[in-house]
Amino acid sequence: MRKLAWAALGFAAAAALAEYILPVKGLPYVAAALALLSLCSLLLRRRALRKRAFLCLLAAAAGLTAWQARYSLRLAPAEERVQAMAGQDVPVFARVTDYPERHPNYQRVEVRFLGDDGPQERALLYLYEGTLPDLEPGDLIQAQVRLTSAVTRRGQRSHIYTSQGIDLLGYIQPQTLSLSGRWEHAWLYFPQQLSQGVKDCCERLFPADAAPFLKALLTGDSTDLEQDAAGYTAMRVSGVLHIVAVSGMHLFVLVAFAQLLLGKSRRTGLICLPVIWLFALMAGFRAGVVRAAVMQSLYLLAPAAGRESDGVTSLGAALLLLLGMNPMAVGGVGLQLSFACMAGLVWILPAVMGWMEKHLPMHRFLVAAAAGNVACSIAATAFSLPLAAYYFGLVPLLSPVANLLTLFVVEVVFGAGYVVCALGAAIPALGQALGWVLAWPVRWCMAVYGTVASVPFAGLYTAAPSTVLWLAGVYTLFLLWYLLRRKRKRLPLDVPVCLSVMGLCLVLLAGKASIPAGEGRLTVLDVDQGQCVVLADRDTAVVMDCGGAGMDSAGDLAANCLLSQGHTRVDALILTHLHRDHANGAEVLLYRMKVDRLILPAGADDTDGLLPGILAAAQARGTQVISLSEERMAQLGGMTLDLLLPQGGDVNERGIVIRAGLAGRSVLVMGDAGTDAELSLLQSGSVPDVDVLVAGHHGSRTASGALFLAAAAPETAVISVGYNNYGQPSEETLSRLDRFHVRVLRTDTEGTVTIPLRSEEIANGGQG
Repeated sequence: MRKLAWAALGFAAAAALAEYILPVKGLPYVAAALALLSLCSLLLRRRALRKRAFLCLLAAAAGLTAWQARYSLRLAPAEERVQAMAGQDVPVFARVTDYPERHPNYQRVEVRFLGDDGPQERALLYLYEGTLPDLEPGDLIQAQVRLTSAVTRRGQRSHIYTSQGIDLLGYIQPQTLSLSGRWEHAWLYFPQQLSQGVKDCCERLFPADAAPFLKALLTGDSTDLEQDAAGYTAMRVSGVLHIVAVSGMHLFVLVAFAQLLLGKSRRTGLICLPVIWLFALMAGFRAGVVRAAVMQSLYLLAPAAGRESDGVTSLGAALLLLLGMNPMAVGGVGLQLSFACMAGLVWILPAVMGWMEKHLPMHRFLVAAAAGNVACSIAATAFSLPLAAYYFGLVPLLSPVANLLTLFVVEVVFGAGYVVCALGAAIPALGQALGWVLAWPVRWCMAVYGTVASVPFAGLYTAAPSTVLWLAGVYTLFLLWYLLRRKRKRLPLDVPVCLSVMGLCLVLLAGKASIPAGEGRLTVLDVDQGQCVVLADRDTAVVMDCGGAGMDSAGDLAANCLLSQGHTRVDALILTHLHRDHANGAEVLLYRMKVDRLILPAGADDTDGLLPGILAAAQARGTQVISLSEERMAQLGGMTLDLLLPQGGDVNERGIVIRAGLAGRSVLVMGDAGTDAELSLLQSGSVPDVDVLVAGHHGSRTASGALFLAAAAPETAVISVGYNNYGQPSEETLSRLDRFHVRVLRTDTEGTVTIPLRSEEIANGGQG
């Protein structure tokens, strides 16, 4: 009996209940009840059932206790500190624990706060203005920081940071950060230093187009890869991002290379153990790599102990280790996906391979290799696909094809990449020569991903209800097939397979029916602090602005929204101006979808440096670029667009204002226009009554003035806003909107806002 697996199941289930459902105050009572039930389970007659129930219930009680202990000792004091310092900048003294991450619109560094007045919390410090110095792990820093919660986001429980062991978030006030020394035990951070050395080697030794992929593959740092809008988008749509997320495949290749060089023996296995765990430390102890490290270690140690390796027991041991270190890790997407993939490989792969052996000529090498690859892809996604669809909104239909064509190449590149880095560190010229050679298989992989992603219907999007219904139907069919098989009722596997394929065909054919004929839909996407507005009917789609500071690119969100509605092209992408919060997702959208026209204001301020990338993407995709220097009216299908250029104001206000008419309704999108621009529009008579106003400048106090609201008389105002230090939306603006009886919808409180546009009244048309 797999005792460890049953204990892991109970511990993980209880931790998940505490993370998602149970109230914190009730955890001690539930834990006590479970402990009592575990004792009662000893009275069960069946011995096997008695042991399983006892282990599960006792481990569940331990899981609840461990979760509450972490909350009480770490998170509760951190939350009290945030509440005590609400809205204040506080001086902090901290030790840097990893190298800074540098993103286009922000930088961040992980630290551990130091002091004698409380626990040494782990925190992520963000800097949005200025540049972080070249910090290294072990550096001691001081700064003025505004602390915020790592537990809640928009008033709801967030699992992103606490699953990584982060207790606090902080926002560094510009020009206050200073270096005050170095920790005497900084040598303990040698795994991070080794990882940084590999990243530096990748930048020096490999061509610029291949270095980001290799850096992500060898170290798990995909920061640079994400800046390649075309490549990263292609990998996401083709469902292969797991390839560069350091995981079990990487450890398998490391062990295979060691066994190839040293021979397959017990001694080689023991040599591999420190290599495995050093790699896990280099990768930042991510859930996927820790899971793989535990399973590989047990696999290598089993012969020395005279035991056979058991996948289920190894999986349970890895889960207990991770949750024992941090019970809140159960809320991490990486942990959930990693264990779901491995569970599929343990339980589903043998059945899939058995079916293939009956139906395919497996004696042929190429057929066996291809079948094994496809079988692994199917098994790995069996349990992880619903999770991926829920978290990322995408079901990549062609990921088995992309894996089949590139997975073996990626495995070779991974092993060879470390060899090139080692040689390049000693002999740079040799490393650069070998790096040039190794770049070609990387280019092959990226070409495959781009081709797969460009295939029509390469993915389904859960924003469409039909996709969710299809997924639910598929899993229901296979569950029924499994239950019938357990009851020894024969039902060929072909039946659920064929019914699933038929359902998929219906979903693909029914995509256009998302928006009823004669109606339209206005969607203001939740992009955090930024703006992205989608206006569409059955045949026409326009995107107005495409930027934000959210976890997902505004371009990805806009593409997913439109593809879920059955649109495969965008008639026009209109950027009111080129500031990051309105345009940093445009490049991604251009690569994700066919865009007929890109419209932007002539001479737009490009202080954020977005224009070259956007124009390069437009040229690569054959998009017509229109630089708007005078007001223009356009008719796109059943949609009327008035593109206005108000005068006056600062660079934010000198952009495009869009007045759109669709399905008998009118929408006014103000961009970042403020009161000066509004007065300019009023003087030119360009502000008629509108039904929906997308408020200017994220609800700033200098926008949506009284005269403007009196003239526009909107029924509904949508404010696209997220976390910010500007006080947006302003209470003054909200008060004005209320005074004019305007219904207000906000993306920071309601998420994505969708308003159906019909000829009848839309008083109740918004939904978050």
